[in-house]
Formats: sequence, structure tokens, C-alpha cells
Amino acid sequence: MQDEKYRVLKDNFGHNNFRVLQEDGVDAILNNQDLLMILPTGGGKSLVYQLPTLLKKGVSVVISPLIALMQDQVAALKAQNISADMISSAQSKQEVDQVIAKLLDRDLKFLYLSPERLNTPQTRDLLRCVDINFFVIDEAHCISQWGHEFRDDYRALSQLKQHFPDTNICAFTATSTDHVTSDIINNLNLDNPLMLKGKIFRKNIFISAQRRLSNGYKQLENFLSRHEDESGIIYVSSRKKAETLSEYLNDNDYKSLAYHAGLPQGVREQNFKDFVNDKVDIMVATIAFGMGIDKSDIRFVVHTSLPKSTENYYQEIGRAGRDGEDCEVLLLFNASDIAQHKRFLEEVPASEFKDHMTQKIEKIYTYATSEICFHKQLASYFDDKIDDCKDRCDNCLDIGVKREDITKEAQMILSCIYKTNQSFGKNYVIDILRGSKEQKLLANGADKLSVYSIGTHISKKVWFIILERLLELNLLSIGEYSVLKLSQESVDVLKGKKTIDIKASRLEVNVKEKKVKQSEDFDYDEDLFEQLRAKRRELALELDVPAYIIFGDKTLKHLAKDKPYDKNSMLMVNGVGEKKFEQFGDDFLNIINN
Repeated sequence: MQDEKYRVLKDNFGHNNFRVLQEDGVDAILNNQDLLMILPTGGGKSLVYQLPTLLKKGVSVVISPLIALMQDQVAALKAQNISADMISSAQSKQEVDQVIAKLLDRDLKFLYLSPERLNTPQTRDLLRCVDINFFVIDEAHCISQWGHEFRDDYRALSQLKQHFPDTNICAFTATSTDHVTSDIINNLNLDNPLMLKGKIFRKNIFISAQRRLSNGYKQLENFLSRHEDESGIIYVSSRKKAETLSEYLNDNDYKSLAYHAGLPQGVREQNFKDFVNDKVDIMVATIAFGMGIDKSDIRFVVHTSLPKSTENYYQEIGRAGRDGEDCEVLLLFNASDIAQHKRFLEEVPASEFKDHMTQKIEKIYTYATSEICFHKQLASYFDDKIDDCKDRCDNCLDIGVKREDITKEAQMILSCIYKTNQSFGKNYVIDILRGSKEQKLLANGADKLSVYSIGTHISKKVWFIILERLLELNLLSIGEYSVLKLSQESVDVLKGKKTIDIKASRLEVNVKEKKVKQSEDFDYDEDLFEQLRAKRRELALELDVPAYIIFGDKTLKHLAKDKPYDKNSMLMVNGVGEKKFEQFGDDFLNIINN
């Protein structure tokens, strides 16, 4: 079996070696053991279940939350001459009947289903008629009510063991805190599962965050100037913003499309297909552009406003650089974003769930405003520990840059909070410092306080930034009703025993160009790489499949570096296997040899 495992790895998937944790997951499935695998996007989760399927009898049933995601994965398997299909609401009765016929004829290795479809008596009766080797639960965090994309139909998968007690379950997700992990195991009733958890840190992603100025278009254009003719996603907070920004980009010579839930289904599907097939470079999308986008060569992801949780943010930036090549993500935000998220929660009745969601909003805002390594913050959120990335995020690159002493300003804020009996929130405190004439302040006698109008020389925006720094250093905390509370350490600052500083760049309001340090790479023939890309695009159009399904950018770069001249030398390149060579080898060898 060991020899067969490595043969399939090379011949069918084109890889010379397994990535971290992949072989452990494959072996667990081959040994008929339940599995929970938490691996960042791009870590190679799909291979962990696809490879064992090719070595085991029967069909693997894959539960996936999105039709577009299932379509992508089925197309990728079919491109490798592996029998796969799906049953979904997007198909006609005739198409569904054809898939069922193939399933009953033992002519499928993979069947993709939505949880809604699986949770019907008819589907369960159908599956009892076939030999299922194991179930795969993709995007397993949807099972947990504490996850960021909880779905009732996923929760109903708790009955899967009851209906199929002798069939193993393998669950996969890219995002899971310890709380969510426990929920997944308990709700799926996994039997002594192997639990594999990869490191959160992805060194090929460079992370930056900037306070959004006006609509953020100028900052966005500065960012996009580093990514000409590259594939990327820009996330926006509303349908209108998706269409407005896409129009703006197209008027400025970018190739983009909008994607949101308000578009007709046919338009949405066509826009998705055009993006995946490289007919446009940029997708401007709301969160309707959901999880598991199976496009490996996305070079950048931009958020034009604050996501509603760290889980959402990590899942969305994870769509960049799935091929392991360098990519960049940018978060543009300001204080209005957190206020908007909280407004959406106002209609939710008071409950543990509401408190939990409020905490998530607070944590993503703290993440954006903090001076701590962005990668380290993400790892900590998901109960992982890493050292500072040193050169893969803005915060680490800014170590050693100019800093400003803000002790005096911090004392003004802390004194104001003390003199108002720790009874008010951020806006009220800053309005006192700036001498606001608001009726509420005057009615409370705020204009009689010694701290009234002592900070008129500082803009409201900068006061907010200073206040966020104090929260970050735990000199302040936010209590019930968003009231600011002093901490024990605040006393030392007020007495002048402790100084406070901040990165000077955080106090600046002008847009600055950042130079992104690339991770380690290798030299290759760039002209040849472009020729190989053109051939890949041509073949993809002929076969009507996404270009990355033929070969990823990383494989093309290795071909442009190693310049193989025959079948044997081409099979030595990581990413090229027997199956891929049979289909495309000669086309690429002709270009290299010429």
C-alpha cells in the first residue's frame, strides 16, 4: 500500500512528496479512522481525501456548502480523468437522474452533495444502495454555532453516524478555535478521531492594514499598482459598493466584475466563471462570494472595510496564494465599520450568542489597530503560538521606525475618564477634550471640568487612534454599554511613572507607498514563463476549465527554470505527473524546446 500511495501521489497529483500533515491524514483514512483536519487554505486538504479514494473500493461522498465550490472541484477531478459528479438544486431532473444512474452502476469515485440534499430520506435511502468508503465534511466549521458561518443543515449532520454507523467520517476546515473544534467532534459524533492541526502562519502572505481615508480609492489604486495583470479579490460591505467600485475600476483600465447576492443567478455564475477562467483580473464582491474559492493563483485580497469577525477575515485572506507563491492582503478600515457591525446586532435579542458576536467584532477591530505582528495575532486567536513573522507584515517591518511619545495625550484621556467617573464611551470623552458644544455635554456640566477643551489642537481622528493605543496596552478596557474603564496600570501613567509611545505612521493621515518584502523565491526564465502561461490559457479555453487546473503558476515557474527537454525530465518537475503529462506534456515541451 505504501508504494501504491506514492505512485498515486506522483502519477495522479504530480507531487514528489507530501506536505506537512498530509501523509498522516491519508494514512488515517486508509486505516478506516475518523479524522478532523484543521489546515490553512492552501495546505492541501483536498488531496488528503482524494488520494485514499483512488486506493479504496467504493465512492467517497463529499458534503460541501456551495454549488460553485462543488462545480469547481468536480471539474478539477474530471480534468484528471477521475470520475466525479454532484447532485444539486442547480441541475435539472434529467441531469440528476443521470448522476444517480452512474452512482448505482458503481461508475463514480466521488459524489458531491450539499448538506440540504444529504439530509433527506430519499438521498439517505439512495446512499444505502451503494458502497460508501467514507464521508467527507468540507468546511466543517459550519457545524458549530460558535463558528462564523453556522448553518442548520450542517448541524443536522449529527445524525450521520446514526444512519451510517459503519462508515468513517473525515472533517476538514481551515478555521477553528478550540471551542469550535470541540463542537465539531461532539456534533459529528466522531469515534476516537485523529486530530491534525496545521500552523496558522502562511509565510507567502504579506499582511498590511491602513486606516481608510475617504472612500479608500486612492489607497486601493496605490496597492493595485503593485499587482498589474494579476488575479485578486476586493471585498466590500454592500451590493451597491460592489457595483460602484467595479465601475470605477473598469473606467480606470482595470478588468473587474461585481459579485453579490442581488445579481440574477445566471449573471452571478457567469461572473464567477469569467474570474476563475482569467477573463477578468479582479472580482469586487460581498461576502456572498463565499468560502472555498478554488482558484490557486489569486495574488491579492483587499478588504475595503472591517470584516465582521477574525474567522471571516482569515478565511477570506486565505483565498490568496493557495499555490504557495507570494501574495499580498490589505485591510482598509476606520471606526465607522465597527459601529455599523454593532448596529446590525441591535435587533438581536440579548443572549450569549449576541455577546459572543459583539466580542468577535471588538477583536477584529483590535487586530486592525494593534502594533503586534498580524500573523502572531491570527495564530493567537486560533489558539496557536508563533514568533513574530519579522518581515511578512506591516507591523513587523515597521519595527525600528520613528515613534512618537504620547504620554501627555494619554494622561489627558485617562484624567478625563477619571473625572467623568468612568461612565462614558469614546466619543463622549473625546468631545470633552475637544470642547464640544453638544447639548448633552453642557447639560452634564462637562464644560466645567478642568479637562474640557484641553485637546482642541488634536483632531478627533487622531484622538481615536491614541485611545485605541491605550486599549491595546490594556491601560483601558471597555465595559458594559461601551463605557471606558481605567486599569491598575493607568495610575502609573497618570502619576508620570510610565511613558507611552506609538508608531509615528499611525498618527499620519497621508497615504504612503509600502515596499513589500518578498519571501524566498528562485530565478526562472520570465519570458519562457509568459509563453507557458499563454499556452496554458489557450488549453484552458479549449477545454473550458480554469487555467490553474492544467498547471499552477508554481509548476510553470519550475518548468521555466529547469527547462525539461523530454518526458523523463519533465516528470521530475514537482506538479507534473503521468496523467498531466499524457494530457499536456507535449504542448509545453514543444514551447520549451523551441
